[in-house]
Amino acid sequence: MINPDTADNNKKVREASRLSIPILLDPGYTVAKMLDLPAQGRPMNGLVGFVVIDGKGTIRLQRVDIDFGSHAGQILEIVKIVSRTGG
Repeated sequence: MINPDTADNNKKVREASRLSIPILLDPGYTVAKMLDLPAQGRPMNGLVGFVVIDGKGTIRLQRVDIDFGSHAGQILEIVKIVSRTGG
């Protein structure tokens, strides 16, 4: 997971979502820009959501989801599916 937030806000996201996967802090959107995700300087036009990227660096899913923290279980299921399909 890549989070452009501060370390303090990232901790809150991790606690609220109960995610156990690694989270990369990217406050300058460096990684987002490398993956061609920015729009108007922010990924997905500044909307909250998530992107699933496979092991080859291919974006497999990009979804705007303002309440993604409560959908952590669904996101993890998507990651499992991508992992099984050779991503």
